[in-house]
Amino acid sequence: MENHQILAKPKLGFSASFREAFKILFNHPNFISLVLIFSFPLFASLLAHHILLHPTFIQLLKLLSEENPVDPSPRYIIRCQLGGSTACISQRSPDDDNFKPTLSHKFLISTLISSALIFFLDLLSTISTVSISAAIYGGNSQMGFKQMLVEVRKLVALRTRGALATSLYALLLASLTLLGLIALSTNMFLMPKSSFIFGTIFAFLLTKFIEWSAIWNMGIVISILDKNHGYIAIGVAAYLSRGSRKLGLSLMLVFFALKVALGLPCLYALWNQGSCGALGNVVSVSFKCVGDILMWIVLMVYFYDCKRQFLEKKIDLENNGKAIEATQQ
Repeated sequence: MENHQILAKPKLGFSASFREAFKILFNHPNFISLVLIFSFPLFASLLAHHILLHPTFIQLLKLLSEENPVDPSPRYIIRCQLGGSTACISQRSPDDDNFKPTLSHKFLISTLISSALIFFLDLLSTISTVSISAAIYGGNSQMGFKQMLVEVRKLVALRTRGALATSLYALLLASLTLLGLIALSTNMFLMPKSSFIFGTIFAFLLTKFIEWSAIWNMGIVISILDKNHGYIAIGVAAYLSRGSRKLGLSLMLVFFALKVALGLPCLYALWNQGSCGALGNVVSVSFKCVGDILMWIVLMVYFYDCKRQFLEKKIDLENNGKAIEATQQ
């Protein structure tokens, strides 16, 4: 998208960003077909991950929660295998001096492989979604399906390495922030008298996490649409979004709330029944995939809105500078 085309569009707010995203998503059948094709491998991998591994994680958490966190001498050894709600077995420990939750090598390897596969397939889906939606948003709304495929293949070849580097940086930053949130929530549980202080810090950090996620994800968008990648792309995103942080927070807050709300029913079923059911898993994964597609389109629109505002300010500064020089002469 050229600079004059960016400036030709009006400044967008919260509702306008979603309107533009919905126009792109639902008014172009070829785009929908392309996104479905690139999202299907991700959908299948997520579904397998949910069915095979999530019950094991939930069983492990349930068994861990049965241990008294105040008691320094836990009484059980927990062994987790791969597959199903019976994968975790709690046994009385012959040695009460230490607590040893052990996981099978098969379970750990399966988790790592599936996570890496999902990460890569998610990246490919993101590249296809962002690149084609950006082309449509820039005015090329008459692209045929074959033309879209050619464009995606070209950008996958050119941008995968850069987008991967940026995604890894974003993942690292998000993981560190989440570790801080987990530590704060643990302290709230272990020290009830200080729960208000830890709760306040937790709420602040969670708000910043949602705000920062807009910057990190915009960095991934930049690495797909521009040449910057890695921490440079995230830095550019932070610079461009300086005047639009509240909008970024509002946009990401919607998707965060949707992920929590749509994930709770399946999580509740896993915790209480040991299984979310085939239909529940399909619905949960489907909503996640559709939500992620919409999120990336909204973030693409948000990126161009931030870039447009930056260019407008740059032009205003240049004009003011020229006006000052003219008056001095």
